[in-house]
Amino acid sequence: MKDVLLSKRKWLFQFCCAFSFFLLICILHTWTNLDIAFQSLWYNDDTKNWWLTAEEFNATRWLWYGGAKKAISIFAGICGFVLLLSFFIQKVKIWRKCCVLLLLSLLFVPLLVGAGKKVTNVYCPNQLAEFNGTYEQHRMFEILQGERALEPQGRCFPAGHCSGGYALMMLFFALPFPRYRYAGLLIGLTVGSLMGGYQIVRGEHFLSDTLSTICWAWMINLVIVYGIEKYKYLLKLNDSPAIMDFSH
Repeated sequence: MKDVLLSKRKWLFQFCCAFSFFLLICILHTWTNLDIAFQSLWYNDDTKNWWLTAEEFNATRWLWYGGAKKAISIFAGICGFVLLLSFFIQKVKIWRKCCVLLLLSLLFVPLLVGAGKKVTNVYCPNQLAEFNGTYEQHRMFEILQGERALEPQGRCFPAGHCSGGYALMMLFFALPFPRYRYAGLLIGLTVGSLMGGYQIVRGEHFLSDTLSTICWAWMINLVIVYGIEKYKYLLKLNDSPAIMDFSH
C-alpha cells in the first residue's frame, strides 16, 4: 500500500485545510477591504477603464474566454472516449479510474460553484460604484432592506469561469503514475489561475472570488475521490491502483 496517496486522516486533514482557507477568505471579504484594494491595481480611475479594456477583451475572448471553455470541453470528450475504450482494450484499462475522476470533477465543480454563486449575493467589481458601476458594495449573505432589497442578485462569488480550470486539479489524484501527480496539480492550478486572472484584470471578479473557487474545487475533488474509492466496485475499478487506504 506504499503508493496509496491518502489515508482517512490525510483526507480529513486536506478537507479541513481547504474548508478553513475558504472560511478565512469569507472573513477577509466580509470584514476587510482587501478585495477593493487589490482590484484597484487593475483599474484606471482617470480613464474609467480596466487593465484589460472592453476592446482588448473582444479581441482576446476567443482564446481566454470561449476558447478556454471549449478546450476543457474537448478534454472532457477525450476522457469520455478513453473511458469507453477502457472497457474493450486491456492496455487502456489503467486510465479508467483517471477518466472517471476527471469527468466527475469537470461536471460537479462548475455545477456546484454555479449553485454557490446564486446564494452568496456578491457583486462583481465592475458593478460597483467604486469602479464606475451602479451598485453599492455589500457583504456576503447581507440582508438588504428598503430600496436596496429590490436590487438584482449579485452572482460573482465564487468565480465560475475558472471553475473548469481548477477542476483539473483532480489530475493530482487521478493520474495512475504517482511521479506525475504534482505536475497534474500544477496544470490545474495554472489553467484555473490564467482563466481567473483574466477575469480579474477586466473587472469581472475579485481575487477572493477566484481563491474561493480553488477551495471549492479541492473539497469537491476530495469528496469525489472518497466516493469513488468507497464504491469503486460499481464501475469495475477494483483492479485500479488505490488512492485511499480506508484502514488508517
